[in-house]
Amino acid sequence: MINKIIKRYIFIFFFLLGFHLYSYWEWTPQTGKWINPKYAVKDTPKEQFEYAEEFRKNGKIELAIREHRKLLKHYPKSEYAASSCFILGEIYKERGNNKKAFEYFQKIIDEYPASPLVFSAIKIQSEIADKELTREKRGPFKFLTNKEKPKYMSKVIENNPYNLENIERIFKLAEFYCKIKEYDESIGTLNKIIKNFPETEYCERAKYLIIKYSLELIPENSYDTDIIEEIREKILEFSIEYPENKFKDEIKSIENILDEKEAEMYYQIARYYERAGKRKSAIYYYKKLIEKFPDTKYGKIAYEKINKSM
Repeated sequence: MINKIIKRYIFIFFFLLGFHLYSYWEWTPQTGKWINPKYAVKDTPKEQFEYAEEFRKNGKIELAIREHRKLLKHYPKSEYAASSCFILGEIYKERGNNKKAFEYFQKIIDEYPASPLVFSAIKIQSEIADKELTREKRGPFKFLTNKEKPKYMSKVIENNPYNLENIERIFKLAEFYCKIKEYDESIGTLNKIIKNFPETEYCERAKYLIIKYSLELIPENSYDTDIIEEIREKILEFSIEYPENKFKDEIKSIENILDEKEAEMYYQIARYYERAGKRKSAIYYYKKLIEKFPDTKYGKIAYEKINKSM
């Protein structure tokens, strides 16, 4: 009895399953076959594109996405492929899926470079990149998110490296890297202005910012003055190249900071010898400090030490 009941349920299950499956299939007399509309494609790319757009106009966005994707799969080299990419990018952008939207716009640039839609794609990519750079995210994975954000703007710049509109994008990207304390990346980004737009007025600003960000690369508690000397050389070159530059006050401030940092290095060396009981060596570095940086905080401390305790 139990076996009969089990067999009956199995029969009902497979009957319903078969009915469910066949409900997705349609008989086409033209081909003499059962065809699932989900996988069927129109005979020409034009028909497929218009079919997809009809769904979009009627608000059936999921079906429009499906049909445009089918066009890209079955007619990737057709004149409608770039348009389908663009429409899919717009749909995902409207939905707030910037990653997916950016990828479809990038597909136009990579696979259909001759399309008139390329520059529109780059423009929208730039808008997405701007939003990603300024979008605030909280939580334990904020650090990882910050690492991902610049990739969008970097790609926009890479897509059309000599476009003058990239200059402001480069400054924005460099500023973002500075904000997350990736100073090497900031400097590398600014060097693109110097390399790709050497004759423009923006080089002055880029070179000043490179000097400014280089300041942040000086290690804490380091006695190595080489990096400070490199920055001083950059300042000298900058002053020679731009004698009437508009960053004179800022440059002077940076020079004062360099003086303080270098003075601190001499002071720490002198203190080391002082603690080790090597009085002559300590006096040598204190005097050198007074000679080179008399107006700094550590120069004044060294002066007091030489005249009072040593």
